[in-house]
Amino acid sequence: MLTLPPDPFLVFGHRGASAHARENSVAAFRLAADQGADGVELDVRRTADGALVVHHDPAIAGLGAIIERTEAELRQHEPAIVSFAEAMAACQGLIVNVEIKNSPLDPDFDADDGVAGDVVAWVHDHDWADRVVISSFNPATVDRVRQLSSRIATGQLIDSGADAAQQLLAAHQRGHNALHPHITSLADTPELASIATGLGMWLIAWTVDDPETVRALRDAGLTGVISNDPAAALAAVA
Repeated sequence: MLTLPPDPFLVFGHRGASAHARENSVAAFRLAADQGADGVELDVRRTADGALVVHHDPAIAGLGAIIERTEAELRQHEPAIVSFAEAMAACQGLIVNVEIKNSPLDPDFDADDGVAGDVVAWVHDHDWADRVVISSFNPATVDRVRQLSSRIATGQLIDSGADAAQQLLAAHQRGHNALHPHITSLADTPELASIATGLGMWLIAWTVDDPETVRALRDAGLTGVISNDPAAALAAVA
């Protein structure tokens, strides 16, 4: 399982260095590494033929829902799309926050969490268990990852307006390692960071691009931030 250094402040590239390169692309992941990011965040979905691809939205303009197309069809229409394996190969040397997209509102909703099973199997088969955090907004999906593996770190994503303190305690009770709150849900950041530290959990906020906010979160004791511009975030706390 991933272990962090004492008193870390980590900077993750949001879908890679997406302020400077196409999001969720090999170029964005490699640029994040070149900029000195500690890690990247990427999004995983499945295709009609069960392949894992990296893409944020459930559909591609001009083509339709990803779940309704094979991987070959996706690549023909959108050559820049990458498979999960290709993305991970581009992230050598980085921590990878793998977000499994699994909203009941999306056409590719995976009630059985087969994608979670496939991601966990890939991570174990390729010896990535000590370099990943698997996260999702869907609590059932994060719980499924925890059920499948005690060796992979897991994180609960929460959206804006959620009660971060309540969600932190709930995630801890369910055996997870991290809470990834939206920046707007951090009402009392120092206290929340202190609680997270006491629980042995990581608190990594998204999406944070403002340099002053990055510094404030570092000073408040957060574990890290997810930023579209990792170079700027790193410069803010240098």
